Amino acid sequence: MTRPTIIGIGAQKCASSWLHAALGIHPEIGVSDPKEVDFFSYYFDRGYRWYEGHFAGTPGRRAYFEASPSYLHDPRAPERVRAYDPAMKILLLIRDPVERAYSNHLHELVKGHIPPGTPFAEGLANNPAYVEQGLYARHLSRWLDAFPKAQVMVLLAEDMAADAAGIARAVYRFAGVRDDIDSAVLAERRNESDRARLPLLRKALRAGGDALRSAGLEEGLARAKRTPAVAWLLRANSVDIRDEIPPMDAESEARLTAAFAEDLQHLPGLLGRDSLPWPTWQKVAARGADG
Repeated sequence: MTRPTIIGIGAQKCASSWLHAALGIHPEIGVSDPKEVDFFSYYFDRGYRWYEGHFAGTPGRRAYFEASPSYLHDPRAPERVRAYDPAMKILLLIRDPVERAYSNHLHELVKGHIPPGTPFAEGLANNPAYVEQGLYARHLSRWLDAFPKAQVMVLLAEDMAADAAGIARAVYRFAGVRDDIDSAVLAERRNESDRARLPLLRKALRAGGDALRSAGLEEGLARAKRTPAVAWLLRANSVDIRDEIPPMDAESEARLTAAFAEDLQHLPGLLGRDSLPWPTWQKVAARGADG
């Protein structure tokens, strides 16, 4: 059986799909099928052999990777992973927690988990995961108790958006593989919060894309999607969910900022940073400076 050597633990709506794609195009890395196995959280009772079977399609690689955002907030996951392999490398991608919460709401709308047009305030009142998944310091502390810092890499989604290729190279070095990979896949946006005007068309396009990926033609697919005709077709069939609901209201933003304040005060220390490039952190820091 093939064993994973590096796992992504989230956070949800923080570019984990991009991370999976970035590692998946590397010739020395095998990735799980599907992307989110959720073994150390939801399916632990199925055993190691079931888990390792998700990596069987890419034998002979130097590293193996899977990403399940459920691992970040499941308190059982860190010790389960350490018991499985104390040398496991851990990757975490995070972003401004208030923006993440809003993106979480858009995700629920896209998936059809809540009625179309549901305002953010209503979603926030209904779903405690909007806050729970953004308590990064609380969750990361458990992972740092289980693994040495040298085995844990934390990335900011904002840095990835600014320099995707640079972040990919850093991740490759962390994974222990060559870092000279250049691909159009790294510039792609993944898992965007939109719906299809014509669902059947999107289904057909995705089926074709999946077939090309299965044939090892991910690079060609990424380049084809950037051609004018295909790019126009994809845009024409896309409706941004943000255009269908009101933006986040001031009361909800204030409520979230207060909910994340204590956690954000501890996060820079865990990351070895003096500050964070997030509007929410800046508000919390300013209030702390004012006493």
